[in-house]
Amino acid sequence: MISMIYDLKSKYAISISEGESFKQAVYNGRLTDTAEQLQEKIELAAKHYHGKDLLIGTYESDETSPRPFAYAVVVPVQG
Repeated sequence: MISMIYDLKSKYAISISEGESFKQAVYNGRLTDTAEQLQEKIELAAKHYHGKDLLIGTYESDETSPRPFAYAVVVPVQG
């Protein structure tokens, strides 16, 4: 997954930062998205926010959710 992010950085000539919540979800095996789903989200954001750097975070379940999840969220970095 990390190499795919690196490839997309080069492809779109942008910076893609990995937020702490994303890093923890990947490291702990809690990320719900597949590598293909993450790639689609990054490419959609890169095309929509042409030339803007991106940040990958997560939208996560809390203790009230019947099933735990951690979806990747890709947003532009304002700067």
